Amino acid sequence: MKDQFRFRNVIGALLALGVVAVVATGCQPEHDHDHDAHADGEGDGGHAHTPPHGGAPVLLGDHFYHLEFVLDLETGVLDAYCLDGHLENFIRLPLEGIDLILSSVDGTPALRLLPVASSATGETVGDTSHFRVQSDVLVGAAQFEALLGRIEIGGQVFDQVRFSYPEGNEE
Repeated sequence: MKDQFRFRNVIGALLALGVVAVVATGCQPEHDHDHDAHADGEGDGGHAHTPPHGGAPVLLGDHFYHLEFVLDLETGVLDAYCLDGHLENFIRLPLEGIDLILSSVDGTPALRLLPVASSATGETVGDTSHFRVQSDVLVGAAQFEALLGRIEIGGQVFDQVRFSYPEGNEE
């Protein structure tokens, strides 16, 4: 009877340990997003999605990735940076370019942002998170509507993503 009591205690302790291990490793989804909380800067530890360069955040998918667009109004240089879903880590891409159609600028121009290499980060054309274009139609264009062409990131395809500059597309 004493051995049976010890056996039950050992089994009970192992089951309890198993439950603790499952709870501690996190049974919840990796990205449990409360979109309203993000807009208020709450949820996920109280942070909001803030673009590192102060540009327009363009959400791709359900918080999978972002493109941050930054425009120099004086020169018409438009930079795009690929980041993770929280706008924290840069994502290098093997793209030849990122295509945009500007729908609210005279002539509805199509632009191609080309990859930018950086010796400081080790990024190269074909392995970079930074893309750039210069266009005179962007000089002084403080606001515009754009349509992002087809791009593939991490095996996921994003196509026809609309956004406004400088707001982005997050609500």
